[in-house]
Amino acid sequence: MALGARASSVEALERAYRSVVQNLNENDRVLIVAERAGEIVGMAQLARSSADNARHRAEVQRVAVAADVRGAGVGKLLMQAVEDQARGRGLTLLWLTTHAETDACAFYEAVGYTQLGVMPRYSTRPDGRLAPAAFYYRELA
Repeated sequence: MALGARASSVEALERAYRSVVQNLNENDRVLIVAERAGEIVGMAQLARSSADNARHRAEVQRVAVAADVRGAGVGKLLMQAVEDQARGRGLTLLWLTTHAETDACAFYEAVGYTQLGVMPRYSTRPDGRLAPAAFYYRELA
């Protein structure tokens, strides 16, 4: 990928996160950040459904862990925090998508999510290719 394309995608991601933080409504969206030694090493979002008949569910969005701390339990702690926040809000069903056939699929399955299926050509990758997405869900007790 060209450096210019990477810079613009990083800038777009930064703008998106700034917008989330500025418009945060804790009843409908939670932003969870993992820090180590004062640096952000991971984050995740929990977005409650706005549909009247679906206020019991939420989408887990934008789970990310810095490459240099993967395998150290940061992702597992983020997912536990997401689920704790969901339970505290009375949510009983979580769902998420991730790129199919990636390490993320094994991660979500290891922390208790069930794959529902795969949708082809679901999202655009940074290099412009359309990629399939795996859909997962988890029922909370």
